[in-house]
Amino acid sequence: MTTVAGAPPSEPEAAISDALRGELWREVSRHLDLGRSAAELLKLVGCELSVSRLTVRRWEPDAGALVVLVVAAVGAGGPQVERRLALPTPKRAELLAWARAERPIGWRSRDDTGLARLLVPEGLAGEVAAAPLSAEGELKGVLVLQGPDALAAARVLHEPMAVALDNDTRIHELGRLREAAESDRRALLVKLERQDMNEAIVGAQSGLAAVMERVAQVARTDAPVLILGETGSGKEVVARAIHDRSRRSEGPFLRVNCGAIPGELVDSELFGHEKGSFTGAISQRRGWFERADGGTLFLDEVAELPAAAQVRLLRVLQDGSFQRVGGQEGRRVDVRIIAATHRDMGQMVRNGGFRQDLWYRVSVFPLHLPALRDRRGDIAALAQHFAERAGHRLMGRSLSVASEDLALLLDYPWPGNVRELASVIERAAILGGGRRLELAAALGISPGGAAEPESARAPVEAALRQALGRIEGPFGAAKLLGVNPHTLRSRMRRLGIDWSAFRPQR
Repeated sequence: MTTVAGAPPSEPEAAISDALRGELWREVSRHLDLGRSAAELLKLVGCELSVSRLTVRRWEPDAGALVVLVVAAVGAGGPQVERRLALPTPKRAELLAWARAERPIGWRSRDDTGLARLLVPEGLAGEVAAAPLSAEGELKGVLVLQGPDALAAARVLHEPMAVALDNDTRIHELGRLREAAESDRRALLVKLERQDMNEAIVGAQSGLAAVMERVAQVARTDAPVLILGETGSGKEVVARAIHDRSRRSEGPFLRVNCGAIPGELVDSELFGHEKGSFTGAISQRRGWFERADGGTLFLDEVAELPAAAQVRLLRVLQDGSFQRVGGQEGRRVDVRIIAATHRDMGQMVRNGGFRQDLWYRVSVFPLHLPALRDRRGDIAALAQHFAERAGHRLMGRSLSVASEDLALLLDYPWPGNVRELASVIERAAILGGGRRLELAAALGISPGGAAEPESARAPVEAALRQALGRIEGPFGAAKLLGVNPHTLRSRMRRLGIDWSAFRPQR
């Protein structure tokens, strides 16, 4: 037998007191755990109605499945709660039509056809009822009850249980997002070689003092910042320092490598897309701008954006609005933009490779990061910082940089800047078995190379003479000697050899 929700209430349902109805809603608001809510609601309604079992099944539309979340049964020891999964149920138009009508239905005995087969778990018979659990007009799950008064209980409980299920879903989603954010934070700490986001930036009081002074000036504003510097010079570290010192510090800080996004996916990545907007868009997706709302979006390698994406980025910077790919609705976000590049953007503008109007927008406050070779006073502190990190990762204790090793580091030109220094220290720690730093080997210098005898001049000078003063390239002196060009330059400095003396005179 089927009963429609709009029909007159049955005698057991009419017997439910207003006080009990109020207590049911208070119980929903009292507990965050769905299992606890289900058990307590079953216990309360059991005081006036004869119901022995309550099941909550969540509807998963992508899988076409009704998944059992909670089963609460009245036993000798009171309600028992367990969580388990059920087998997927094929998606059925009949199920969704029933849910939209919001009709609790019941059976006096188990029906093997129609909705009963979809809704009622195996093993239930006798008086059984089911009610849809909806939120914001969408089916979220199904409530199934067993007992002589199952239908009356379903009509009383389906609204409180719908709220309890919606709360449970939101809480678990927040937990998932917190776990993802914590995972991103840990990954970022590893990447930045830091133990804490508030850890001081090495060189902030010396080689980066001028940069950090400008960071303090711009951080308290919302002005777009453009960080210019060579690859590996620490642009992301400075971008995060601006965010951490801003009013947005409690909001998200998201980094996008513009050069790593395929051209055909740039719009989708930055602005999101609607379901079905292109092949493969099986669901709606929020882009980086929406995800960074209220915080900071760091556009690394912004000069690599294709021309079409530059136009849409300009619009967001101008009025804070955009549209998802395939969408018609305009969206607004409150995002602070920090961009970075190692390219000469002024030259790109002149050559037509970057829009002039966008250049003016992103470079409101430019910051120039010095290369590591221009802040050699920070090399010792940076090397020790990375040595401590590498030692702890490998052997659980700090490593230190010896004075003779420091001389090697100061001699090296560091074309890869701070990132290369970190890699060299890590490699030196590995070569030293986590007990010491083998920096000479990590830099490709042969043993004893730091104190080369005067007799070492002859082969270097001969190679330079043959190479006509060239150091790099297939016909350079480094290739003739079989060493790294940077190693050769360091050796030449120690020996006092001037490469230009071997260039042909014009």
